[in-house]
Amino acid sequence: MVTYERDALVSTAFQLAGPSLTPALLPRLRQEALTLLRSRLRLPAHLVDEVFASGDRELLEVLAGARVGAERQAVMLRLAELADPGLARMLYEGPLPGSWRQDLRSAVLRAAAARPADPGWRAPDGLVDFLLSATGPDDLRPALDAPFPEVVRHVIEKIGTTLDIPQQLRACHATLAHGGVAELAALADVPFLHSAVTDVVRLAAAAQDPAAVLERAEQVAAEAASEDEAASVAETASSDEKTPQGEAAAREAGEDAPPTGDELVRRLRELTQGYGTFPLGAVDWELLLAEHRREPFPWLPLKLLASRPDCPDELVLAAYRRSSHLPDTSPLPWLLLTEADWKDGYYHDRLAHLLRRGIREGAYPVDRVLAEVRPASRVLASLPYRTDPLGPAMAALLEPLGDGFAAWRALYSLLPRFTGTSAELVAAAVEQQAKHRGKSWPRPLEAEYPVKRPEGARAVFLQLFQQATEEVRMALAPHLDRRCVQHLLVFHQPSPALRDLFVSLHGSAALACVASDFELPAEKIEELLLHDDPEINTKLYVYTALTDEQRRGILAGRRFGAAPGTEPLPITDELIKEIQVSGRRHWLLPICESGDPRLARILLGKIKLHTLAGQLRLLVKVWERHGGEEVRGLLEETEFPERRSRKHPLPKATHEIVRGALEAADGLTVLRAELERSRGPAGQVEFLRSQGSTVDLATPALERMAEETGPGLPWAELVREHERDPLPDALLVVLGHEDGCPEELRADCGVASLRLDHDMHTHKSTGPRPSPLELVRHHPLPRRHRRNEWLDRAARLGMLTPLDVLYEARPAGHAAAYLMYRHDRARQGEPDPAALAVGRAALELAATHLGEDPEAWALALRLLPDFTGTLPELLTTTAAIVS
Repeated sequence: MVTYERDALVSTAFQLAGPSLTPALLPRLRQEALTLLRSRLRLPAHLVDEVFASGDRELLEVLAGARVGAERQAVMLRLAELADPGLARMLYEGPLPGSWRQDLRSAVLRAAAARPADPGWRAPDGLVDFLLSATGPDDLRPALDAPFPEVVRHVIEKIGTTLDIPQQLRACHATLAHGGVAELAALADVPFLHSAVTDVVRLAAAAQDPAAVLERAEQVAAEAASEDEAASVAETASSDEKTPQGEAAAREAGEDAPPTGDELVRRLRELTQGYGTFPLGAVDWELLLAEHRREPFPWLPLKLLASRPDCPDELVLAAYRRSSHLPDTSPLPWLLLTEADWKDGYYHDRLAHLLRRGIREGAYPVDRVLAEVRPASRVLASLPYRTDPLGPAMAALLEPLGDGFAAWRALYSLLPRFTGTSAELVAAAVEQQAKHRGKSWPRPLEAEYPVKRPEGARAVFLQLFQQATEEVRMALAPHLDRRCVQHLLVFHQPSPALRDLFVSLHGSAALACVASDFELPAEKIEELLLHDDPEINTKLYVYTALTDEQRRGILAGRRFGAAPGTEPLPITDELIKEIQVSGRRHWLLPICESGDPRLARILLGKIKLHTLAGQLRLLVKVWERHGGEEVRGLLEETEFPERRSRKHPLPKATHEIVRGALEAADGLTVLRAELERSRGPAGQVEFLRSQGSTVDLATPALERMAEETGPGLPWAELVREHERDPLPDALLVVLGHEDGCPEELRADCGVASLRLDHDMHTHKSTGPRPSPLELVRHHPLPRRHRRNEWLDRAARLGMLTPLDVLYEARPAGHAAAYLMYRHDRARQGEPDPAALAVGRAALELAATHLGEDPEAWALALRLLPDFTGTLPELLTTTAAIVS
């Protein structure tokens, strides 16, 4: 039995024994009690009272040193009130972190204030030693007003920068109360005191009534709305005792003004993280420029300065050289574009970021960018082509090219290595167009599958192509290679006229190349399917995310469009080859609708059809399109692609059904009827029952049935079948997790789960199916469930009551642990009349057999962990031994 359960049983024993027996029982169960006190279990109140009343040092120390949580808060606070130096450090360190831990630490120090002179507080390894060695804020913050001046000073020295003015004043008050004026005056030398607090300390130390000065300062600080307002406490606290030093300190502690001059330079030099905690007011940019030229500022100060819209270009450029990410509010000097060497592809994203923002905000006129920034390939690749101001400037740039392919071809050829500006590139292309006349697209490429986004010169060319007028695009279209056409159709939005021109130039292949992207939108897929073109359908099947229904339609030769024709569309050899090398089940299952014997052989060789409905659907479709002899040939086939076994992939039962239909006069009608029966509710239930021997079989069976017969479960038929002959437990468990499971089944699903989870049940799919109560009566409780979660589930289903567990469950230790768990939950506020009733019954049962004999109680508890019988049998055995 695990330690938790043993401790729970000891707690239950003390709870049942009550206040009258606990004094006699505690010495007899001392080791068990010590273990219980160390645990995190709630303790019976009368046991805690007895530990305190006994004054037993070992028990108190174990109780104080327990690593517990909020469940022991009241006990720990009670220990703190003892003001026992020997327990104080354990209480201060011991509890697990939680919101109440600091309350306990404060309680320990409040108790210490009642008798701070006790030498035990400063004993080696005592509380004061611990606090003086601590450095963490959580450990030190409760000691702000500790009754030990040296501890308070240590707190201020270690975490003073994290304390606000009211907290520091509280520490000063504690120092005065427990250390006197001399200790208070010494705090003025601590460097981490707020300047206003330092002034208050000096005023108080020099005053006739130091406590009154501190009290006035604390009152002002408490009433202040913020720390900045509280900074004036020194001036108020001094009242009639103001000094020039105090007024200066108060002014110093007032609201911070933006730094200027040399102070701003100093603060910028010291800035190491973030944007600083000071605002920038009126800035002397000449001073900062001179200082930067003398010794350059680090990156963070430069970034802070660059965030100002009036920052000089020189500082913005310096900030950009240190980091390419400028604040959104920074100026955008023109030199940012012209001083960098954009030929290096590493900086391409930086240029794009600058141009997007600069053009959007009007800092960089597009026509000037095209005329002055180089190289053209990087600039043209980085432009925000969807920005409105781009249109007129781009039109002016491209106008000299006209609609002749020679100039555009020259531009495409020059792009990769041209070092000049965009305007110079166009001028060079116009100048060299003569040697490009009569030539076709350079190094043409076919469409690619799957398609990738264009890169390099091709990507830039297509962007420029899209910026040209419609007349120019129509004139250039016949000269583009297949890859350009594909990129335009997939990644751009050509006009309907241009799209129609591509189709007239390249035939259906132009549209087939669109079906080359797995992220192709569903509306585009539907549009392409309407063309009823086998080549387009092939590309859609292989390279796009078709629905299952669309895949079935393509393999069945269905016509999606309104064009005339009744014959099924042919399946291309390319698609058959792609399917043959694929192992994807969602590609292969639609073959069941195809009726193509070639595809049927591929399917049977690569995957298993689990349901009779799926198997018959495949054969019915082949029979409908190619006749019964093709079906007979599939049954007699001995070798299928990629199938090593010579055993036929269809089961013997399916062979018998199909061969019987082949011999019948109306065989196809017979097979269709058998298909309808197998895919109907009765056939589905029959399949599920055959797969219900284990959960590992039943779980995938639902998925396979949905794939082969369609989604949804025949709940009405399942309920009727279960009433006629109970479904296997494993199948019930799986059905219970499905959405839509009827209430008529859900309760039985829960009971089936209990049977499967009971390690002593045989789990047979047929034969006796004992109820949870019968399992409890005839078998030990399952051991693998902590706190007997199995019993809890049975109780929630209404199949077991706590009284059943008390009188019937074994072994007794597990039964008792569960009952204690239920009773403890009820004590914590969860309404559970049955648990409270069983508590009373257990107490009466124990009193009947054990009476007031502490020896009997102790013996029962020691027998409990290893006793194999029920709780009543344990009590009877104990009574017989001690009598």
